[in-house]
Amino acid sequence: MNIKLLLSLIFLFVTYVHAETVYKTVDAEGNIVFSDVPSDGAEEITIKKAQAINPPKARSFKLSPAEDKPNKFNYTKLTIDNPENDATIHGGDGNVNITATLEPELNENDVIVLFMDGKEMLSGRSAQFLLANVDRGTHSISVAVKNEDDNVLKRSDKVTFHVRRTSLLSPTNNSPKPDIPNS
Repeated sequence: MNIKLLLSLIFLFVTYVHAETVYKTVDAEGNIVFSDVPSDGAEEITIKKAQAINPPKARSFKLSPAEDKPNKFNYTKLTIDNPENDATIHGGDGNVNITATLEPELNENDVIVLFMDGKEMLSGRSAQFLLANVDRGTHSISVAVKNEDDNVLKRSDKVTFHVRRTSLLSPTNNSPKPDIPNS
């Protein structure tokens, strides 16, 4: 953009604030010049009085940290119904059915996570889980609700259960015995 034109436009806006009449001329090089002083051959431009608008008063507000905001969604109950605490599960395959109760219903962005012996085992949208081939012995489980940021929103109490499985080498086991070479 031509520097003279730019200066002329700036000058126009500056004079717009201070004067009601502006004079427009074209110099020998073809540049348009605006001035508040009349000159020979100048075209008079009348500027209307500027309309003043008072801005509205700004409202003040205080930003609070995220910790101060109450949770919009709060789970009130999360319990493990099956197996009962200190239950013994008998069976050769070691399958354990786990059922939990959650109130209110699971939010669409959250998941229920099953922990066994402190390790995350399964997760999903259902409050029912099936653990297959669980080793014999004593185990503890708990369930938790996690949000999309992997934060725990609610956790159940731990439930302890015992798994009893028949050994393949047991004399009462009816399943085929492994071949053991005689020495």
